[in-house]
Amino acid sequence: MKQTTNGDWKTWLDVLNAKPVYSTHEHHREAFSQQQLDLDLLFQWSYVGWCGPAPAATYEARTAWLDKIRFNTYYQWLEKAIMRIYGIEELTAGNWDEVSHAIRQAHLADADWHLDLMKRHGGYAGFLEDCFWDTGSDVGYPDFITPVYRLDMWMMGYHPESLTNERTTIHDQFEDQPTFEQYMERFEHELRSRRPSIAGLKCASAYQRTIAFADASRAAAKAVFGKKPSETTEAERNCFGDYMLQVALRIAAELELPVQIHTGLAKLGGSNPLLLEPLVASHPNNQFVLFHGGFPWTYDTAALAHNYDNIVIDINWLPLISTTAAEDALHVYADVLRDSGKIAWGGDTWTGEEAVGASMAFRHILARVCADKVDSGAWRSKDAERFADKIMYENAYKLYQIRR
Repeated sequence: MKQTTNGDWKTWLDVLNAKPVYSTHEHHREAFSQQQLDLDLLFQWSYVGWCGPAPAATYEARTAWLDKIRFNTYYQWLEKAIMRIYGIEELTAGNWDEVSHAIRQAHLADADWHLDLMKRHGGYAGFLEDCFWDTGSDVGYPDFITPVYRLDMWMMGYHPESLTNERTTIHDQFEDQPTFEQYMERFEHELRSRRPSIAGLKCASAYQRTIAFADASRAAAKAVFGKKPSETTEAERNCFGDYMLQVALRIAAELELPVQIHTGLAKLGGSNPLLLEPLVASHPNNQFVLFHGGFPWTYDTAALAHNYDNIVIDINWLPLISTTAAEDALHVYADVLRDSGKIAWGGDTWTGEEAVGASMAFRHILARVCADKVDSGAWRSKDAERFADKIMYENAYKLYQIRR
């Protein structure tokens, strides 16, 4: 792959920075949660927290922690966002408390600061919200946020003690233990009644099970319902989830709801996107949105998109996971997609600050890809800008029927 010069891609970055983005995936916390933020909590609620807890409040501990974490892309883009928002040149042990105070005061002074900085510093025109703790919620901002609806608590709901990866259960919404028939009736009603406000369905089962979803009968699912987790086998638990997904896919096709599926980076033995091929092939009337580019199997995701026209590639999270891998993947996706309308991006963050960093990372890789494609002669400049408009916001508006 030919490398761009600084001038090439930075010129493209200026062009892209003047454009909006519409994120297809966030876990944005409510205003009252955002107002608790300081620097330490910001790290805890970001992907940086996956690399280990924030250090003890000493100069030496913070210096050592920053030295350990500094080259990780989760950290790099969050630091860049903090630099942009709070006007610092670098985060150090020496200015840690000052930056933390600035974050805290900004949020306390303005309950909407978390969204204002996304608009002002991240160029967000809106986003889809996967509020897994209160699914279907717009967290209080219906004019800016459109919810999707999580399926996992229903797919895991064969018994009240069966919990999702986030420790939630759909049985909290039932006053009494339902029969299987009552459970299914409530599930179908829930999806249909939510349609006016939700833009899609989301399945994050890859954190708990294989995504090699199989056919399952109603009778087989009913046989699992009511059993305690300790009384079930993995095959039985998967069977119940498979049947619930089949029902959801039927309704999603009827209601024209795209179905987002987490692929990659979960239970690695069962999250390769190629495992979805039988499901994709057998449900041509569903739009499957494969999340995170399937990292680390980005080429496998490209192969699926090459062969099936009911697949949308969504690179949300990927530029934060690895900026290098995201740039390479975007080159490949642009090459192989049957339809340039079948690719999108999202931030996949909890806070406004990290959302800004996600937008910066995305614009960075997109600028470099546009510059490379134009410099190599593959694209005209107007083609590159057209592709940018589509992946930044147009495709999301069309796929999820978002009113501008």
